[in-house]
Amino acid sequence: MAEDKLSIDILSPEAVTKKAETIGVKKARNALRSTVMLGVLAGAFIAMAGEFYTLAVVDTGLGFSLTKLIGGFVFSLGLILVVVTGAELFTGNTLLIIAYMTRKITLKELMRNWVLVYLGNFIGAVGIAVLVFYAKQYTLKEYHFALEALKIAQGKLANDFFTALVRGILANLLVVMAVWLSYAGRSLADKFLAVILPVSAFVASGFEHSIANMYFVPFAIFIKSLPEVIGALQKSGYRGDISTITWANFLVKNLIPVTIGNIIGGGFLVGLVYWFVYLYKRK
Repeated sequence: MAEDKLSIDILSPEAVTKKAETIGVKKARNALRSTVMLGVLAGAFIAMAGEFYTLAVVDTGLGFSLTKLIGGFVFSLGLILVVVTGAELFTGNTLLIIAYMTRKITLKELMRNWVLVYLGNFIGAVGIAVLVFYAKQYTLKEYHFALEALKIAQGKLANDFFTALVRGILANLLVVMAVWLSYAGRSLADKFLAVILPVSAFVASGFEHSIANMYFVPFAIFIKSLPEVIGALQKSGYRGDISTITWANFLVKNLIPVTIGNIIGGGFLVGLVYWFVYLYKRK
């Protein structure tokens, strides 16, 4: 590790694995107040990126692929803010499984971090959804913003349990690799550039991120019954079933399977793999 600290090059994969272990220990033993508040911040950052995404993809006229690519690019703002400011994001914290596997933290410490950060993320994301609602962002571009928000949420709730789970796996595989790459960097520019492509790929591909969905679906729930939004929806000719946008459907059809998928994608397909390659000690 001494050589890594003196080098101007990015950290090696083995050094990144050890760094992830060290960071995991620190995160797991952080004070309750700090853990929750940093979780609230991360949820808020991801939610702001969700609002930015919705704005960016409204009426681009550029076709499906380019519109999705632009949306993915702007959504990367969320993880950039999380990584640079040291906020606590549940999906990124699935990497704490490395510190657990090396016995540097206990299962109780691992679960404490995950639960507290998840709750903090939920508070932050829904809180921003409330603020965006009262800012009347849904009125932008003659309610096109509202229509896009409803389409996003309705699309997420149209998936069956297994599809949502698999999309959650793929999303956090990319998100955690973005976090992983940021650990390897040594400057702000390194971290910035490391995050953009993996996040853009997961968003443009339509994969599912539990914390992002804590903004997208609640915001749609808040606006779906507004008379002016219903009028704009009817005028647009959109035939999607927005009656499916409910708290119950959000929990059962999206949040639960996507959260499970996020744990598998980040904790197992990234964390456990790198632990096995670099830190597993055969007896």
